[in-house]
Parts: sequence; C-alpha cells; structure tokens
Amino acid sequence: MKKLINILASLVLAVTFSSFAQAGSLNIGLSGSLASIAASGTETDTGGTDSSTRKASVEHNNVPVAGLFLEYESDFYGLTLGFTHTPGAADVSKSAKQRNDVETSVTGDNTANTTARSFKAQAEVENFNSVYIELPIYQNFFVKAGLAEIDVNSLETVTGNGGSYGNASLDGEVYGAGFKGDLSDNLGFKVLYQETSFDQLKLTSTGNSVASETNTITADMDIEELLFALSYKF
Repeated sequence: MKKLINILASLVLAVTFSSFAQAGSLNIGLSGSLASIAASGTETDTGGTDSSTRKASVEHNNVPVAGLFLEYESDFYGLTLGFTHTPGAADVSKSAKQRNDVETSVTGDNTANTTARSFKAQAEVENFNSVYIELPIYQNFFVKAGLAEIDVNSLETVTGNGGSYGNASLDGEVYGAGFKGDLSDNLGFKVLYQETSFDQLKLTSTGNSVASETNTITADMDIEELLFALSYKF
C-alpha cells in the first residue's frame, strides 16, 4: 500500500503544478464493468517425509464490478492522470477448499499422535486500487497504463495444531484501450477494455505442528474487464 500511496501523492503534486500551467478539468465519477477473473495456485508441503503438491484453478466470467475514480484531464494533448478504488470484497474460489489430515508427530512431543485435523480455506480479495495515465492516440480513442494493488485474505479455518498462512498484498500492472467523449458540458463518458496482471502470490505457513515442516502456496491472478464510466467535470 505504501508504494501506491507514494504514487498517489506524486499524482496530486503533478495535478497541482499542471493546473497552473495548463487548463483542464477535475473529473469525479463512477464505473461499472463486467470482469473475467482467472486464478491458479499450487500448495506444496516441504520438510516432511510425505511431501506432496496440490494444484487448483478457477475462472469467473461476467462478474459485475463497481468503482469510484478521480481524474485530472489536462489540455496538454488530453493527457489524463487518475486514481480508482473498488470498494468491497469478493471470493476468488467458487467454494471452500477442504482437506482432512491425521497428525502423527508434534515437535516437543515424544508420544505417538493420532490427532485428526480439518483444514478449510477460501481466498478473498479486497481494496482493489490503481493509479493510471490515459493518452489519446486518435480523436476520441485512447490508451491506458497504470499500477494496481489488491489485498488477498486466506480466510482459513484450522483445527488442531496446524499451521496458518495469513494475508498478503499484491502489486500489478494495468493496460487498456478505449474511447471517451462528452454527453454535456459537465458530463463525460468512456468505454474501454483493460487487463490487470498481478505479481505472483507466495505465502509460507507458520505454526506447523512439526517445526521443520512448512506449506507454501504460490498463485497467479489476472483480471480482464469491459468497463463503462460516467464522470462529472469541474
């Protein structure tokens, strides 16, 4: 989040100085999109005698997504600087993933163990934010590039003496293209297609019953959106 905050601060400064040199408009608006979300992941056991790997993938199509955005649209070739926020949270997996284990050994315990454990996890994403630049290329058509960030929560439920993963934040890149125009003197619109590609997620468990054993999750997620936006220009 610190990286995005620093970029946003730089954006505010750029807007402030640009407003003295070039006329332009401050745009506040709402966006709605239909998104396709694709994610795949692998969980690997390491350090134990029974190492194993589990893989899973999921794809959601036509997911409705709403957002809020703030832009400065300059008169310098129509260059636009913006920030967008998507409120709320959403599940990544279509259903909770579950497995049952029998714990046979625990660090510091010399006796034999037969503890049954149930693990449940269902990843959730929230706080989807991005900063971006839009540059017109021909009449009302423009291209878009930016940086994104999203929080990933594991939402795991562990019984017994099992490890846990915790949460993480992912950075990503945004690319898109579309066209924009004015509906009136103060009302604008844009339609675009954009893709967001996030860095790989990597989580390592802590608190495992055997101190030398860990579980590691790696995952990738990409979002494609067909987006429509309305803005009010000041």
